[in-house]
Amino acid sequence: DVVETQEHYKSRWRSIWIMYLTMFLSSVGFSIVIMSVWPYLQKIDPTADASFLGWIIASYSIGQMVASPLFGVWSNYRPRREPLIVSTAISVAANCLYAYVHVPHSHNKYYMLTARALVGFGAGNVAVVRSYIAGATSLTERTSAMANTSACQAVGFILGPVFQTCFALIGEEGVTWKLVDLQLNMYTAPVLFGAFLGVINIILIFAIFREHRVDDMGRPCKSINFEGEGTCGVTDQDAEGNVDLVAVVAINLLFFVILFVFAVFET
Repeated sequence: DVVETQEHYKSRWRSIWIMYLTMFLSSVGFSIVIMSVWPYLQKIDPTADASFLGWIIASYSIGQMVASPLFGVWSNYRPRREPLIVSTAISVAANCLYAYVHVPHSHNKYYMLTARALVGFGAGNVAVVRSYIAGATSLTERTSAMANTSACQAVGFILGPVFQTCFALIGEEGVTWKLVDLQLNMYTAPVLFGAFLGVINIILIFAIFREHRVDDMGRPCKSINFEGEGTCGVTDQDAEGNVDLVAVVAINLLFFVILFVFAVFET
């Protein structure tokens, strides 16, 4: 049996904390514009109605729904750092696009729709985050680690509107940087702040995040993502194949209902 060293333990938990941050930022990306998207939409494109607002709010979740299985499959066969960095970079670029949706002379509402869909697509990395944490924790650590992940998600949902409220002090006019045609106001500052946090997240993934996997007893295992560790026992591999599909479907349905109600009330 391979025994986990203290250095390995610290590296594993540093990586898990980076995943907590990634989950937090994904949630912030959804809620940080939730209060300002409607007045901003009316300002940049008077043709947009309340029905189109619904599509803009939904576009984030649609993008996340499409991206989650794609990033999940990617992380099954390649190092998880790859989908994490790519997804975060997409979110950063999409937030920058959102800050420039006022520039085109027409169809501005469709640019906003595209920007929010791409932010949601980047947030599809939550599937990778949950998968990594589940595989990088022992049985005794897993429940608390997954609870912390959900807590980070909830805190992100809560603090997003708080950030928006703070940026409201800038006002609707704000400051214009004519050289790059950028308006820094109460509508664009939150997404630029989100883009900045995304860049920090990418740097931390490069610098600190490492691939780790342990079995239920906390012993380091070899995984398809990282080949520098020991091999899990046969018993653990057999246990992983024994999945309660009814329970999995039930949990997914419950998660769907919770997010459905949340999105309705936020909108």
